[in-house]
Amino acid sequence: MSLGNHVRVFICVVFMGLLVGFVYNAKKDITDNEYIDTVKEGYLGNFSEVSVRNAFNYAFFEPYWRYYQAKTGEHVVELSGDITFEGERGHAILQFVVDEQTKKFTAYAMKFNDVVLSPVQNRLLIGIVYETWHSKRLAYE
Repeated sequence: MSLGNHVRVFICVVFMGLLVGFVYNAKKDITDNEYIDTVKEGYLGNFSEVSVRNAFNYAFFEPYWRYYQAKTGEHVVELSGDITFEGERGHAILQFVVDEQTKKFTAYAMKFNDVVLSPVQNRLLIGIVYETWHSKRLAYE
């Protein structure tokens, strides 16, 4: 084996080592947490008939929950999944901020297909979620 081949093998081994190190050290999403449970088991606004978890499980395709602490110190629970909104099938992301002391939460921000929604669109999206829950619930009764 020539010196050039040794150098190539060495560079390849170093690169693979860096790649493996990066993969193992990548931050994992926190998907099981007391703040996530608070939002899942809670009720949003005037929708006291059904928990947030049940409503969004009916409306979202493959809902995904994760938690993170924002740089401001706020506890954020993020829910994402696919839904039809304003006649378009796409990916929605909702962020809930949970108060550490009271364990109450508010819907903070929402996106649909990477576009930040206005407050009016936020209410419309949440309304669609609960309408979907209501209609699917009636279909199974």
